[in-house]
Amino acid sequence: MAKTLHFTFGGPATPARAEELDRWQREHLAQACSLPGVVAAHLYRPSGAQLPRTTVELPPSLVIYEYETDDLAADVDAMWAARVEGARRGAYEPGASIPGPPDGVFAADWRYEAAHYNVISRTPRTPGWRLTGSTIFLVWVAAKAPALEEELLRWYVDGHLEEICGLPGVVSGQLLRPGRVQLPRASDKLPELLGFYECETDDLPGAIEAAWAAHRRGLETGVYEPGRSIPTPTDIVAVDPRYESAYYDLVASVSGAGAG
Repeated sequence: MAKTLHFTFGGPATPARAEELDRWQREHLAQACSLPGVVAAHLYRPSGAQLPRTTVELPPSLVIYEYETDDLAADVDAMWAARVEGARRGAYEPGASIPGPPDGVFAADWRYEAAHYNVISRTPRTPGWRLTGSTIFLVWVAAKAPALEEELLRWYVDGHLEEICGLPGVVSGQLLRPGRVQLPRASDKLPELLGFYECETDDLPGAIEAAWAAHRRGLETGVYEPGRSIPTPTDIVAVDPRYESAYYDLVASVSGAGAG
């Protein structure tokens, strides 16, 4: 089955509604897992430590829905129908009606579009991956020119994911790109690629410091050294200016009935 992740960024509409939103989000995770194809749902908050280049305020929350399905189009239609029915009825029915948050509680982050992304490569190359990392790191990128898209893809698949997994605390690396199947409201201006890394560490600030040092050394030397220097082809790849590279900590997670 194909692996797809759906990302939704946002936060409380006002600080006074933060606790109410948190309660709704935790309940919503379980409800979402009743939908066809959804095997798990996860709630994240921005980590306290970030890369030096992460200088803007991040979305207060991120929800990721994990899909494993051979018919994503049908499952996305089912999700949309359940949302519409939930808005109409205001009541939960497994797989059929998923109510949205109470009025005035949730505000989507306008900078980050809710969308589905397909996993196209990962390290380690083992089957049956499920998202379990207590911290994730997201890097949104694009090729500097359309003619460089395939070269950028090969750079990730042929070595960069594995190089990042050699850094302290990083346990897996995934490369994703927007799926052809999206919710009706999604635009055609999504980031080209997403580097998605899982981390397990008791010292996230130290792991981030090591990652940043390896990035800087790689820019200076252009030579790969495991855990110490990771070169980046700056003539090929550009960080997406709209979506901030950032670390997020897992807050809550629910597995669906179809999860192994």
